[in-house]
Amino acid sequence: MNSKNISVLLVEDNITLREELSDFLRAEDFDVRVAGDGQEMNLAIEQRMPDIVILDLNLPQEDGIAITKRMRSALPAIGIIILSARVRSSDRKDGYESGADIYLTKPTNPIELVSVIQNLYGRLKPDTSRQPWLLDTVKNAVQTPDGTTVRITGLETLLLKELILHGRFATHDDLIAHVGNPDKDEQANKLRIEVLISRLRKKLSLHIEPALFINVLRGKGYQLKIDMALKNLAPGKTAR
Repeated sequence: MNSKNISVLLVEDNITLREELSDFLRAEDFDVRVAGDGQEMNLAIEQRMPDIVILDLNLPQEDGIAITKRMRSALPAIGIIILSARVRSSDRKDGYESGADIYLTKPTNPIELVSVIQNLYGRLKPDTSRQPWLLDTVKNAVQTPDGTTVRITGLETLLLKELILHGRFATHDDLIAHVGNPDKDEQANKLRIEVLISRLRKKLSLHIEPALFINVLRGKGYQLKIDMALKNLAPGKTAR
């Protein structure tokens, strides 16, 4: 298999290990990018979708199991390899139940990892067992489970994308950072977000009850209540 066709995102907070492993994989002709935590991973995915994510579990801020769960929900077709120092059978069980395709323990032979990546890539295919809600960030559209396409604006797309990438819950600060206008104060930006949510609810009201779509949790943030996956992920944009 030609490794040049395989895009890998390595999420590892140990700088030395991250550099050694990424250098080895690049030498094997993989297209490799790196991230040190879940937030950096989000930014990397927004810029360009990888085929496979290699993920440590002991990461700062957000645990790898939580990241795996939200990635499996948001990006059902992506390959996820957990590479962790956690060796207990219960850890392996948690990894697979969270949605990982492969669970490897450290230290791992890099040559073995190459084979694992190539084999996983060869069997990756879209999940056709269910038809989820889909967000197409290139076409600015939501596809409903019955196949209907609903056009939305770029800002509405950006808001939904951030909710999906944050595991269907985002704080006020999370969304303001991505959807807010930096020239406006916090209250104006909260109003801006709630107007966007109101418009989305209206546009999708023929397909889902507004109360079952997005909730505004006062003093906390915003919750996407349905399973929605990303499709045709466009590079990240800055809202104005």
